[in-house]
Amino acid sequence: MLQTSLVVAEIVLLSLGVLMIIKSMAQFGQRTQNWLGVLTMFYKRVGMDIAEYRWYRLGVASFVLGVVLRIVNLTIWPV
Repeated sequence: MLQTSLVVAEIVLLSLGVLMIIKSMAQFGQRTQNWLGVLTMFYKRVGMDIAEYRWYRLGVASFVLGVVLRIVNLTIWPV
């Protein structure tokens, strides 16, 4: 039961993290009309709005938490 709950929580956190990052990238692209700037978001600093940065930060935090849950899940119940 706990293993299933961790797997579901992991998938939800990873999916939410990716969706939040995509939402922040879409907001940035719509605001600036610079869709190539969306690609540079990952390796160069771009000027993000507060709302865009909030979604980006929440998405990265959620994704990292999902990865940590994955590591814990594989540590406790190895395949």
